[in-house]
Amino acid sequence: MFSSFRTGFSLPLRGTIRVPQPRSFCSLKQDLASRQKNLLPKTFKRNNTQLPKNVNDKNNLTSNDWKSRVPQFPFGKEVAPTLIPKANTPRVTKDFTFRQLVMSLKNAREPELLYTAESHRLYFLTSVALTFVVSYNLFDLVDRSVKSLIEEYKENPEDLSQRDNQIKAVKRGSLIALMASIYATAAFVFATFPTRLVRRIEYLPGNKEYLRLVTHPWFPGKPSPVLTIPLENLSIGKRSKVWTGSGFYGTAHRSSFFFFIFEKDKWFPWIVDRSGWFWGDGRVYDVILGKESIELAEKGLSYDDILRIQQNEASKRKTELRRELGPAWRAKAMGQLMKEDAVKLQGAAKRALNSSVSNHKQLPGEDQEKK
Repeated sequence: MFSSFRTGFSLPLRGTIRVPQPRSFCSLKQDLASRQKNLLPKTFKRNNTQLPKNVNDKNNLTSNDWKSRVPQFPFGKEVAPTLIPKANTPRVTKDFTFRQLVMSLKNAREPELLYTAESHRLYFLTSVALTFVVSYNLFDLVDRSVKSLIEEYKENPEDLSQRDNQIKAVKRGSLIALMASIYATAAFVFATFPTRLVRRIEYLPGNKEYLRLVTHPWFPGKPSPVLTIPLENLSIGKRSKVWTGSGFYGTAHRSSFFFFIFEKDKWFPWIVDRSGWFWGDGRVYDVILGKESIELAEKGLSYDDILRIQQNEASKRKTELRRELGPAWRAKAMGQLMKEDAVKLQGAAKRALNSSVSNHKQLPGEDQEKK
């Protein structure tokens, strides 16, 4: 009786009609995701946010317990690097330029792990030691100074009047309070120092770029704070550079173990240890955090190299002036600068005078109209 319709399903001659069941929303969503994944270019690789492997399996860098804050003896074990470079992280080669490296990060579609810190146990030990020393000095200062202030006020060895004695006690008490506030501020900074240590940095691509920072909790056992901050609000400062040209990632420095990341409208900066694992090399961070151009960062000049180039240019300029002006080149150069400044001031004065005269000049018919 019935034959197959053009709708795609057939009706049997006998029995009930069997219609395909509608697919659920979850299955449709999975099918759509798989089709979009197949449409991606073959060269595309999902950006990796997994942590790099560690040489020491017992060294858990994601733990927040007490053991993760107690350093191992001898302390040389804490200084030695333990993170293994990730094999799927791009690096600059002959066939892969630095510009391509930066653009691969800018064109990312998923979050990308940029930094992972080594163990911060020595930082915790330093923080505890400094907090204890400053707190002890604060307690000793308040204990001795307050007792001495009360005894001197009661005894009044200079036989001052009651009013003068009170004024003297207030002045001395204000000085003690000022010194105690300085000690208290230092103790607070040292105590909260570990909370500013950055454990991981992730780059979040999009129309507006973000960085996700993972830090340490103040008390052990608590979850790690995670902060998502716009990239435009973060910087390493105008005179600071991550790239040094030393070390595996070009971030090692002899006199500086860390660098700062400043957040807009915030007082305390974030602290990044230079001995951690870095995505690419240090020049990438000079571009995204130091706001340098790719062309300047590609040259691979550290801050010391830039200072050396500036000093060489200044010495060449001095040599040229000495050759042109003779022995008293400094005085002559100062005289030339003073002449140039005087000419500029004269020109500015003439322009101001001419503008004032033109403003006060009246048209010929104005006086008659007023009359």
